Amino acid sequence: MVDYKTWLKDINDNTKLSQLSIPGTHNSAACHTALPSVQCQGATVTEQLEHGVRFLDIRVGKLFFGEDVKDLQVIHGKFPVKLPFPLKLTDTLNEVYQFLANNQSETVLVSIKQEGSDDWDNSKDEFGKLIWEKYVNPNKERWYLNTDIPRLRDARGKAVLFRRFGVQDEQLRNQFGFSASSWTYNTTDDDRGQFVVQDFCEVNSTDDVPKKIDYVKNLAKRAQDYTSSNDDKLFLNFTTGSYFFDRQCWPEPIAKAMIEGNIHETFKKGVGIIVLDYAETDDWKLPKALVDSNF
Repeated sequence: MVDYKTWLKDINDNTKLSQLSIPGTHNSAACHTALPSVQCQGATVTEQLEHGVRFLDIRVGKLFFGEDVKDLQVIHGKFPVKLPFPLKLTDTLNEVYQFLANNQSETVLVSIKQEGSDDWDNSKDEFGKLIWEKYVNPNKERWYLNTDIPRLRDARGKAVLFRRFGVQDEQLRNQFGFSASSWTYNTTDDDRGQFVVQDFCEVNSTDDVPKKIDYVKNLAKRAQDYTSSNDDKLFLNFTTGSYFFDRQCWPEPIAKAMIEGNIHETFKKGVGIIVLDYAETDDWKLPKALVDSNF
């Protein structure tokens, strides 16, 4: 019987994260009261981690009110994930730190992306340096910050930074986590060398849902074929997609469609990171299936 809270403790220390099947969540902290189209999860970050999720997708931007731009809030697109008061990045990261402190056998890939206002001067690494100086460097012992894909023995008890923002400063870049700063928008299969992505997100009608399901299955199969003999690529496979003007294409119905489309039948060992909306659907069916496939 798998203990989903500590499932990595039963995986060999020498295993690279790229060789596993890892449940992830999309807009992981978007589980609070917010605009209906903003919410992507029905369970908290801590609950997700306790049910086996090991990849968190966190999007952040400047606070809408107040003078302190050095205090970032979690957002989805241009909208806060929590109303009426903002959810600060510090609070979300503290959930991760607390979980890892209590479960030293585990590791969590933490994806951080800048969204919202576009008034950052990234030619001077304004966003990256803020993340480094305020959030990462003061907690350096809690992070795995090498630029490679870690083996479990090196990542246990730590958050692995999956950096979805560019850094110009080479010295900083070389100590600032796994670089995943860009991929092709709405891609069905984008190989960036160290990682491969399926992120077809423009599900503009219910007619697009079967296509999306096929894209998820196809990349899962490709990942499994590749990782059965290689460990140098991380496969990132988004099950998510939405269209604001059609309620049937909002995150929750798409999440249910993924289960009805039997994507779990393609889950074998080494299918990579499968990124989910409403991960708790059907008693955490998809996270459990992913975790189970590792054994």
